Amino acid sequence: MLNLCPKRLKPALLNARRSIEDLEGVEILEDVQWDPTNKNWVLLCRLSPMLKSKGSIPFSTNWYVKIDDSYPWGGIKFFPAKIGGLLGTFPHQNYNGDVEEVFPWRDGDLCLNNSSKVFRTLGLDSEPFDSANRLIWHFKRALLWLQAANNEELIKSGEPFELPHFPKAAHKTIAFSESRESYINWRKSNKKYGLIEFKKVLAKELELYVTTKFTSMDSKVVYEPLWGEAINQSSTYLSGMWIMLNEVPVLDPWQAPTSWGELEFVCKEQGIDLIKIMRVMTPKFRNGKPHIVLLGFPIPEKFGEESVQIFWQPIQLPALSHGIKKIKGFRNLETCHWYRDRQYVLGANKPIYWLMSENWNENELYNRGKLHSTVTSSAILQIGAGAVGSTIAELLVRTGQKKLTIVDDDRLQAGNLVRHTLNIGDIYIPKAEALAKKLNQTSPHVIVKGIKTKFPQYDSKVLDLEEFNAIIDCTGEDEVLHHLAHIEGEKERIFISISLGYGAKRLFVFFANNKKFPHHAFMSLIQPWLLKEKVETADIEFPREGIGCWHPIFPARAEDVWLLTSTAFKYIESTIATPCEKPTLIVFEQKWNDGCFEGISLVSKEEYSE
Repeated sequence: MLNLCPKRLKPALLNARRSIEDLEGVEILEDVQWDPTNKNWVLLCRLSPMLKSKGSIPFSTNWYVKIDDSYPWGGIKFFPAKIGGLLGTFPHQNYNGDVEEVFPWRDGDLCLNNSSKVFRTLGLDSEPFDSANRLIWHFKRALLWLQAANNEELIKSGEPFELPHFPKAAHKTIAFSESRESYINWRKSNKKYGLIEFKKVLAKELELYVTTKFTSMDSKVVYEPLWGEAINQSSTYLSGMWIMLNEVPVLDPWQAPTSWGELEFVCKEQGIDLIKIMRVMTPKFRNGKPHIVLLGFPIPEKFGEESVQIFWQPIQLPALSHGIKKIKGFRNLETCHWYRDRQYVLGANKPIYWLMSENWNENELYNRGKLHSTVTSSAILQIGAGAVGSTIAELLVRTGQKKLTIVDDDRLQAGNLVRHTLNIGDIYIPKAEALAKKLNQTSPHVIVKGIKTKFPQYDSKVLDLEEFNAIIDCTGEDEVLHHLAHIEGEKERIFISISLGYGAKRLFVFFANNKKFPHHAFMSLIQPWLLKEKVETADIEFPREGIGCWHPIFPARAEDVWLLTSTAFKYIESTIATPCEKPTLIVFEQKWNDGCFEGISLVSKEEYSE
């Protein structure tokens, strides 16, 4: 399997390998060899860290070090050898099983790249990427890892919480939604197990299911997470079981159970009779199909702190015994089925098929960047789904907006594609409807409604303006603002109008807080700028699209539209979060100097005064 094949060892790796020869605690057992199966370099060594006392780590262990052929780039991983290697699974380590029988190493590669306190305090936090130092840095980290594991110091209070590695045996993912708020509700509930409904979500590369309802055995709802249109529209259901544990199911030192016997032991240590619970629930799932079991347990944000949310770890449960054929000696059919399940499905040595799971709560999905909560909780009406409107809508949804209604009476044309967020598959489809369909697939929490109609729409059953906290005009059309000014609501709301100057070189953002759109204030503030635009474009012939009756189109490239629209987006958030006292117009311009783009500059901010 491993051989000194014709592949030549690169000088960078050769020199790096020489650098570890004199490293204390490292003995090379087999020199660097090429592994043609995994297409990387492999080195067998013995690590003997300086251990102050006898603990769970042997004084010497054997390791296979896998090194990417692109060294000093690529991965460097330490795998315990099957002969003389580490046996247990520890924190900051993958499950240390023996899955790949053809290879001489186990699966439990070490996580040496995390910023654990034990490494930082010893000055080995920043990984170098030069050929002379990167390999020896990893060897030093591995020695420190073994020392920390022996001293039970791999987990430090105050570090981000890390689950044990659950070895995944099936290509299926379960998404759930849990938060601090739902954790409080779970703590108040006295239910410890029950039934669960999932909805299947379309995904190209895997089977994806989302939890939609947790009930008790008597069908009372325990928890029903809220989802957006993409989840709600799914009609494919799957049923399963849920069991709430008291803490993370883990065997010492930090290994996930891999058999039903190990899981039964872990649950028993927590005062939970797993087999008794399974016997109560299994009669509802005797249909010859596999099902999902969700194990829930509380977790903290950081080690040593109080738990703040529930994590659900799924198991693929093979098909249970079913049918009407009895086993000789059993009078009761269910007893017969359970006897077979205890032998062939839930037996002590029967493997657990762990699945992938992810917390899709909005607090988790949007922690890379989210709008102010006042904005995300507002119901927003957007008028216009063109180049500006499609960009604004996209930015709203991708930063956490939950409820958005888009109104536009136009259909997507091929010419729109140069700066629109829709694509060729949406041509001739109403822009508002196509955009809503796309955006509903962008987030599991958003509900976007697209209405093909010309504003205003006076049928309140189709569009009731009273339900919206904010109205954003993205049309750049005077007629829309004229009609908007003649519709007065019962409450004050945010009005925002976004428009671009010729070539998208200038941006106009008008905002106000009123019961109706202050058209007079808008015209008073923007009129001088419109006259300026008129003068600047007097000698410019606007382009047209296609053959026929001459109809000018607005020339602007995509990057200019998106650049200025993103600038306007900043004011959507600030205006809704903190409404202004007076109608205000803000103007931005692109700035150039000797043919070099310098950025976007604020050139005017003017409030309207009576």
